[in-house]
Amino acid sequence: MGADEQIAEALAPTVRAAGLEIWDVERSGASVRVLVERAGGVDLDTISELSHSVSAVLDSRDDLVPARRYVLEVSSPGLERRLRQPSHFARCIGQTVAVKTAEAVLGSRRLEGTLVGANDSEVELLVEAEGQGAQTVRLPLGSVVRAHTVFNWGPPPRARRGGARSAKREGAVVAKGAGAAKGAGAARGEGGAKGAARVANTRARGDSPWL
Repeated sequence: MGADEQIAEALAPTVRAAGLEIWDVERSGASVRVLVERAGGVDLDTISELSHSVSAVLDSRDDLVPARRYVLEVSSPGLERRLRQPSHFARCIGQTVAVKTAEAVLGSRRLEGTLVGANDSEVELLVEAEGQGAQTVRLPLGSVVRAHTVFNWGPPPRARRGGARSAKREGAVVAKGAGAAKGAGAARGEGGAKGAARVANTRARGDSPWL
């Protein structure tokens, strides 16, 4: 079991207790990124509270957190989420996805189409090939360099008189430890996360320097 899977397994009970589900875990060096979701979306208050709980779990697991210092980010996957595992593809069947492949397919290494099938070894895309119409392409997962869902934003909204539109969007807020908030959900200081989804956590035993 790899480092990402070990962290996901350790955090799963805590994330489930918060009514959420782990979408993905990525560890790169001393950076630990935890992506969570639930039906209807995830608000920033929930992410902030979860970041405290996740940090507490990682603080107690020396085998999971590198070099006694780590940067933790807890966030939602967003509207255009990265697809890294077979389960990610299986859960996104019927959606539009963009894929970059190791070698050219239909004359290009970049494909975009409807994901129509997925299993543990390959995915199937329905793509529009120039001059050839719609075609179903089978891609071994080993040939997929990067993939993500594509959100159709639709036409731009019409401007209103007397003011600009405002919009809320889902995502991660940033913090390094505890301290006074800077702006909407950003905090910096020493200790655990305060109203934020990214935490720089320094262990009491020492301080070591940090895809």
